[in-house]
Amino acid sequence: MNSLMIRPATIKDIPSIVRIRLAALTKEEIRGFSTPDFAFTSATEKLQKVWGRGNRLKDGFDVFLVEDGGRPIGYMMFKVEGNSGFIDDIVIAKEERRKGIGRALVSYAEAIAKSAGCSFMKTDTTENAEGIPWRSYGFWTRLGYEDTGERVLTEHGFKVISLVKSLK
Repeated sequence: MNSLMIRPATIKDIPSIVRIRLAALTKEEIRGFSTPDFAFTSATEKLQKVWGRGNRLKDGFDVFLVEDGGRPIGYMMFKVEGNSGFIDDIVIAKEERRKGIGRALVSYAEAIAKSAGCSFMKTDTTENAEGIPWRSYGFWTRLGYEDTGERVLTEHGFKVISLVKSLK
């Protein structure tokens, strides 16, 4: 990592976000762990439709882009809700994984949440019909996020796993 920088994304970053998402995860990799349409970040038009103002999506999530030497290599969607911060999505380019970039994005979000007076951070991941969690499960637990034990079955057959971390 030459010069890692995390910054609020802009609507002009949509092509980079879509490029990162499509290169990072294939439909085959996420089969059984995600929706069949493969997320709104996989198509420029879909992401443009949900983009609000600045770096905020219409659903209230802020989008942050991480760059290395000016080259976009990942992104995160995050928002503050009441007493909690919530990380919805972190995607890192395949060739940039295992370099601490995801950890840096989580630390960045946790700092925003703490400065907003939040006591908790929340996120989620999924498990397939066989009960196997998505690979991010280990990432989150290594960073101190605890599995709440809650599982919510989706109409697509996978379950959503809620994770939480105290910021106090």
